[in-house]
Amino acid sequence: MASLRAASVYRPGARHSSCITVRYSHGPPQAGAGVRGHRLFCDTLQHATDKIAEILKHNIKRFSLDGRTDSRSSQQNRGTEMIRSTVFAAVLLTTALVGARADAQQEGTLVVANRAGAGGSISLIDLPTGLEIARLPIGPTIPHEVAVSPNGRYAMTGEYGPNSAPGRYVVLIDIVDARIVGRLDLGPNSRPHSIQFHPNGRQAIVTMQDSDQIAVLNLIPLEVVRTLPTGGREGHMVRLSPDASRAYVTSRGAQGTLSVLFLEEDRPPVVIDTGLGAEGLSVTPDGREVWVANRQLETISVIDTETLEVVAEIPSRPYAGRVDIGRNGFAVAPNGGGGGEPVPQFLRVFDVAEHTVVGEVPLADAPGDGNFGVLVQGDSAFVGFPDVGTIRIFNLRNLDEPPVFLATAHEAPDGIAWSPLRVGVMDAE
Repeated sequence: MASLRAASVYRPGARHSSCITVRYSHGPPQAGAGVRGHRLFCDTLQHATDKIAEILKHNIKRFSLDGRTDSRSSQQNRGTEMIRSTVFAAVLLTTALVGARADAQQEGTLVVANRAGAGGSISLIDLPTGLEIARLPIGPTIPHEVAVSPNGRYAMTGEYGPNSAPGRYVVLIDIVDARIVGRLDLGPNSRPHSIQFHPNGRQAIVTMQDSDQIAVLNLIPLEVVRTLPTGGREGHMVRLSPDASRAYVTSRGAQGTLSVLFLEEDRPPVVIDTGLGAEGLSVTPDGREVWVANRQLETISVIDTETLEVVAEIPSRPYAGRVDIGRNGFAVAPNGGGGGEPVPQFLRVFDVAEHTVVGEVPLADAPGDGNFGVLVQGDSAFVGFPDVGTIRIFNLRNLDEPPVFLATAHEAPDGIAWSPLRVGVMDAE
């Protein structure tokens, strides 16, 4: 089944352009099913129709209309009719606005956790083209975070859900095939939130917030290997040391802590006080420091991983709930919700080596109380804004440069991850 949606998209510094979202699905929303779609930013009316026709032709070669590979002539005829009707609908729906799409200047796939709509979902956005290739339904127990395996093939998310109906499943996704390949029940009082893949590519670590534990998972078969207590309350985010010998967990309950779990040793966790609302978490590429964003304070705590002591406090804006450190020497922290009152919202940028603020850019025109998802990839910061449905790309080397709007009117984009691979249909010849 195919459907179309048309909208205009504003891109700073560019002329107004038109946006069409083409969606088609095969199979029910369960393991093995996929929901695919393309968001097109078109220069002209003819450009729009040409792009839609090309995309649908590629997919008819790979898929029949019911999701199974089938080259029978009846399927081809039905596919041809779908192309004709879709292109005709595009001609009727597209506004004849001229403008150029701003490229992401990235390779691979952006993987985004969406926490709204008919149910939570995971989007796969092709960065070379800026197209949303697939949107995989997770369900009403919405995800908040998502992670990608070291080889880029798999993504995993957790069914976090609202306070009134916490989730208990993690979901494994094949990025290249754009389909759900497994679901695992972590049991009651689990509420999985944050996930990290082990560098070996065969395991993953997930926080179980409501039981103050982490679970170590095997991917094949998808199963729980063991669980470990964090020693904190409401373990929300998890990151691994570069050699995966340690797991770091921020716990936002009580006074706010960072837990250090020793995955290869038989010893209890070390729990470090950082500050109220300890939540955002990132590890430097060399593994020497862990940064913790204390949402209820205006600080980011820097912990030395050798001494396990707080060695610096960096100023953040109010209610900064995420921090991400890139390989380019920059870290970023957006601020927003968590305090119950609107505040000016900014993306603050830091020099990692110097522990200093180097600049910031506004994320909203007026004070707000929403949160943000963030990822540093290369020299770019990808920022998801659930409240307004945008994904923007900021150039960390030039904060005066207007951001690129990768997506607008998106369904509450939150956690963001990156894969070097593309969805297979984009590589079809």
